[in-house]
Amino acid sequence: MGFSDKIKSFFEKSREKHKLSFTNDSTYDEKWSFRLSMMNLYTLLGLYTLIIVIGLSILIRFTPMKYLFMDPAPTASVEQINDNSRVIDSLKTEIESRQKYFNDLQMILTDQPFEDSLKAIENDTLLTNYEPHFDISEEDSLLREKFENQSSLDEKNQVSIDFYSAPVKGTVSKSFDRSQGHYGVDVVTEKGAPIKSCLDGTVIFSAWSQDDGMVVIVQHSGELISVYKHCSSLLKKIGDKIQTTDPIAIVGSTGAHSSGPHLHFELWKRGIPLNPQEFINFSK
Repeated sequence: MGFSDKIKSFFEKSREKHKLSFTNDSTYDEKWSFRLSMMNLYTLLGLYTLIIVIGLSILIRFTPMKYLFMDPAPTASVEQINDNSRVIDSLKTEIESRQKYFNDLQMILTDQPFEDSLKAIENDTLLTNYEPHFDISEEDSLLREKFENQSSLDEKNQVSIDFYSAPVKGTVSKSFDRSQGHYGVDVVTEKGAPIKSCLDGTVIFSAWSQDDGMVVIVQHSGELISVYKHCSSLLKKIGDKIQTTDPIAIVGSTGAHSSGPHLHFELWKRGIPLNPQEFINFSK
């Protein structure tokens, strides 16, 4: 018998009718009966299975029964991950902004060029072929010198002398000289002596610099900044609140620009360097 004959024989047997009856066990009277074939039975079973599957699907989809089969945690986790990502992005932006601020501040105090500004100028196509020609007259030079001297004098008059404390006591080996780019004073003193804060304030920079060694920068009230360079070690970190005469570092000779134990001390008011000797007596 071939395969097609077997298939034909199977369907013929599936269509054969069978009688299913229910009788009384005592009297053998037939209560009710019906006739069906195997094909009818398969169809009924398939239809019954389909109805059950559809019913369960509706229950699982539209009722709380779905939580018996699905864990709601992944949805909450995705939302939490998104929130954490936004917070991390905000923190990253804030950290980058603060780091740029400290880098720019260090460049100002060490008289270094701004890399970002230079790159912006180099990449500006409008300035590529521009060749500026400025003829500075004698009147312009006199006006500029008068303005700088007046600005420095105004800033100096706004700083009170009474509240200052000398960071160290010693001999001033090099004084303030704006024309030479020396925006502070060099005070020679004993190596290992404590360096004290000249005013109350907050440490905004405390780290190593290639040229100036260990450097501490303190922000004071009235937009005043004090700078302490060439330290051998640092006693305070960024964010520390300090009082006048609090030790913040130790005298040393670190950095490429140092030739012996001393303190290079600077005062800045709103971006303008001040002569520390006009406000502080460094003599022993």
